Amino acid sequence: SKVKKVMSIPKGNSALRRVMEESYYHHIYHTVAIEGNTLSLSEIRHIIETRYAVPGKSLEEQNEVIGMHAAMTYINNTLVSRIGSVTISDILEIHRRVLGYVDPVEAGRFRSNQVFVGHHIPPHPKDVEKHMREFVLWLNSDEAISLHPVEFAALAHYKLVYIHPFVDGNGRTSRLLMNVILMQAGYPPVTIRKEQRSEYYHVLELANEGDVRPFIRFIAKCTESTLDLLIIAT
Repeated sequence: SKVKKVMSIPKGNSALRRVMEESYYHHIYHTVAIEGNTLSLSEIRHIIETRYAVPGKSLEEQNEVIGMHAAMTYINNTLVSRIGSVTISDILEIHRRVLGYVDPVEAGRFRSNQVFVGHHIPPHPKDVEKHMREFVLWLNSDEAISLHPVEFAALAHYKLVYIHPFVDGNGRTSRLLMNVILMQAGYPPVTIRKEQRSEYYHVLELANEGDVRPFIRFIAKCTESTLDLLIIAT
């Protein structure tokens, strides 16, 4: 299988290292671009590598990039290699970094107001905590862990987006959680490209209407592309 093929590439392989580094910047670029960020890939690289601002671009956009970098560093250093349960505080820690440079007040805490997302009305703020407890119980359940990793990761992504526990940064946090689950299962992290934005929102909408299968297939397709890329590159 492609996963076995990719997992058998030695970790020190220079082509693998290069493509993983490339995909790191690509992930940040696409995950913020989906939300409307206008920074280019090279600008994002510049911000992360030099820690200097890009003149003429909004600081908020640049702070989104710094937040993604902080969140991904945190995930790679702590969660990926950890065996066992993901907790509510892990999800809050990811979010605290995702949003912390843009909105330090709301970063790392659940929303206290009602929000509307397209046609979907997420849980009332006073029910968010309860939904999150149930979500985390499911994340660590035998039922979830026995699923195919791609299906598990896709469902986790969808369920978190559905609860919409934060004022902002729900999509970015959900995409990161998906990648935590994939990486814990030995898969590479997956990027949903900004060109796929309308398809992504469409399959999320279908899931909200009660059919989550197109969303799972969509994530499987993204995973497949990522595996193909790594096999070709090495």
